[in-house]
Amino acid sequence: MTRAKIKNIDALSEELKSKFNNDIDSEYKIGIVVFADKFDNNSYSLLLGNIVKEQIIKNGYNAEIITLPSLNERFRIFNNDNYVLFNYKKQITNMLELVLFDKKVDGVVYIANGFYSAMASILSSIRLNLPTMFLPIGLSNKESGKNLHDVLSLPGLIANNEKSVFDYSNNTFSEVIGSGITFSSENIFNTVLEIMELSLKDSSMTNALTFEKLQEAKEVGNKIILFTKNRLPLKKMINRKSIDNAIKLNYCLGGNPSIFLAIRDICKELDLDFDLNKVLNNSKDFPVLFNTYVGTSLFKKYGGVWALIKAMIKEKIIDGNYKTFSDKTLSEETKEIKDFASFIKLKNESLFVLRGNIAEKYSVAKTINLPKENLKILGTCLVFESDQEACNAVLNKVVEKDSVIIVKNCGEKCLTGLSTISQTVLALKSMNLNNILITDGLIAEDVDVSGISLVCPDGKDGNLKIAKDGDKIEIDFVKGKINLDIGSKEINIRTKKYVTPSKLLPKYLKS
Repeated sequence: MTRAKIKNIDALSEELKSKFNNDIDSEYKIGIVVFADKFDNNSYSLLLGNIVKEQIIKNGYNAEIITLPSLNERFRIFNNDNYVLFNYKKQITNMLELVLFDKKVDGVVYIANGFYSAMASILSSIRLNLPTMFLPIGLSNKESGKNLHDVLSLPGLIANNEKSVFDYSNNTFSEVIGSGITFSSENIFNTVLEIMELSLKDSSMTNALTFEKLQEAKEVGNKIILFTKNRLPLKKMINRKSIDNAIKLNYCLGGNPSIFLAIRDICKELDLDFDLNKVLNNSKDFPVLFNTYVGTSLFKKYGGVWALIKAMIKEKIIDGNYKTFSDKTLSEETKEIKDFASFIKLKNESLFVLRGNIAEKYSVAKTINLPKENLKILGTCLVFESDQEACNAVLNKVVEKDSVIIVKNCGEKCLTGLSTISQTVLALKSMNLNNILITDGLIAEDVDVSGISLVCPDGKDGNLKIAKDGDKIEIDFVKGKINLDIGSKEINIRTKKYVTPSKLLPKYLKS
């Protein structure tokens, strides 16, 4: 009779430890947050979400799809002068935080639809410190006549007798902001997520409704399991170096001001120092390597995000020795890429930072859409109170050749944050006008129009509100100056008119 083999204490300990770990793994739950306009069996967002869910379950984890309405849809419904867009982003963040906390998820995948929903997603994950992955839906091909940009630019084409109003009488436009093949803030934010390793390689550039996109959904499922199993929370995934890389990549794509504000919000949640003024002043150190206005098709042909990263390494803009989560350096990750040579210096700097008597903090102008021969401007101000008002003036041919269009009070009307000027931008484009546009809001990024955003870090409107019709304005992009030519005495008189008594708000709140 043979004696049963007795396990030693170490072997028994390992066995129990292994069993315990397996039990914990089986209880892990990963949330898959799907933003979409409509939820039905044919919803593409939901299709991708189900593929991620299946992959997670195959690996022995629990998964739950959490459906939320598209932020873009809410934007279209509620967008008016009293609507607070940036405040709504905060509301979405708060709502997501509560939902994910209630669902008791251990990791999360976001299938985000739109720039603001993606921003709200990342902020809620930081608060809960959850391992996180993003799966961008992908870019759809632009169909002429079925895009919001076509709708908004149509009046200009009719005014110039290039189109007949009867061509569009069937009203078949689908109002999908950011659809088409142009680079929007959403697309650039997706490239930023890639270099921060919160999204798969080139996922933001993959067209929707392709086999590759379905495969990406499976890969995202595998990756979120790896992060969750290793307990790699978002506060470890995002660090100073990854933020620094994201800022540099944004510079090389022309310096989108919306992305700087997004990164500032991320740093605020993470308690990381982020001096927007300093970041913008550093723009002279980084060249533009790709003109986003030529569209995403060419960007993808050049090799996409990681080919751009390789070009940045070659130009010594970014450190190729930075280690990614896969334990490879950026240089190793981009070793096989050959098309990166297409990314060349188009401009020596991404942004012009201008200061003057209407922009004491700073204002931002993109270099890529400013012609070389137009680096010093002396124009006459045409001042408007809203995007719609300025758009109507452009379409009615009120705007002269030397007019500098000013749309002011964009922050004031929204109470907090900045509204985006899009209709005036599209009207200028449709009328083939090159007038400079200045606003204390944000200028729509996916249309090539010369524009200056007076971005103020304290959320106030600066001195743009003192501008009046007929004022002369001087803009010198070389020296970084922007001034109303009205004299200091007149500036003081106008400024005092806009000073709000500090006790006014408490009295209003009491009433």
